[in-house]
Amino acid sequence: MELEFKNVTKYYGKKCALDNFSVKMNEGVYALLGPNGAGKSTLMNCLSDIIEPTGGEILFDGVNIKQMGAKFREIYGFMPQSFGLYPSFTAMDTLRYFAKLKGVSDSKNVIEKVLETVNLTENSKQRVKGFSGGMKRRLGIAIALLNDPKVLVLDEPTAGLDPKERIRFRNLISEVSFNRVVIFATHIVSDVEAIANNAVLLQNGKIIYNSDVDCLRQSIEGKVWEAIVENPDEAIVKDSYRISNLSKAPNGTVLRIVSDEKPYENAKQVFPNLEDVYLYYFNEESESDD
Repeated sequence: MELEFKNVTKYYGKKCALDNFSVKMNEGVYALLGPNGAGKSTLMNCLSDIIEPTGGEILFDGVNIKQMGAKFREIYGFMPQSFGLYPSFTAMDTLRYFAKLKGVSDSKNVIEKVLETVNLTENSKQRVKGFSGGMKRRLGIAIALLNDPKVLVLDEPTAGLDPKERIRFRNLISEVSFNRVVIFATHIVSDVEAIANNAVLLQNGKIIYNSDVDCLRQSIEGKVWEAIVENPDEAIVKDSYRISNLSKAPNGTVLRIVSDEKPYENAKQVFPNLEDVYLYYFNEESESDD
């Protein structure tokens, strides 16, 4: 199973939202990581056939998804960041409705299975208007799973969730990733660190790094430091260095700094985490929308 993006490009007028995006994806979890305006949503909308790329093509097992048409939609699932649900419907009503729209056969058994997968079986007869944000997101992924997709795309799936629901949802994504290509777009670094096998760093429509998560950390090894500084002027420090963490200690302030050069005489190198990586590659974020 292979999903391939070949030189996918998208212009809005003179603005280039995607610039020759080329990536091959096999079974596993892939994170699209980047600031607002990086092009994540544009890429997913091209894959979802919501917008037409200006150039390039998207292939599934070597066949252009445009040529596949309805056959690709049968193996594709998408959960947008914002999606509408009928508040008066129960979870069961909602899934029956979408199963009908998707032409799902044996829908009774399929619905029971996806409810169990997303841990909503006990809430199947509860009206959606009484659901928490996390429950609505789990219902959203249940909708996306109704047709047992081989390609599953999730747009900012944990945005707005409290820490407990975020962990639950991340675990769910890991559980459903078997024998699928799962793509999730996010700017929440902890999500990538927890569940992604691979990460594609995207900025201003261009790929700036594409690798497995371990290699991504190693790419800035030797460029992350910790130093204890007595009574620092925090404004000057933050203006002079990329600070990934700052904490108080009895003997001063502990600074975690991302820097190509040793920032202080007493600074010691530490192994990078993905927050350090994000700060290193996305030092200056775009303020525009995707």
